[in-house]
Amino acid sequence: MSDDDPAEADFTQLDDSALLSRRAEMRAELERLPPASPGHAALTALYDKSTEEVNGRARKAWSTVG
Repeated sequence: MSDDDPAEADFTQLDDSALLSRRAEMRAELERLPPASPGHAALTALYDKSTEEVNGRARKAWSTVG
């Protein structure tokens, strides 16, 4: 995992499949890292940023339904 800096992550450039794959990689890495480590904290922030992107895409998709 090389993009541990949340300020540098741009999940908007990923298609849905790539975004979900990236999140799965981050989850696996989070399970491996010690919870109190700096790397865990940085990756948690990055994962949270990816969650915002997923939620935004879901809101957009649902707003066009119906």
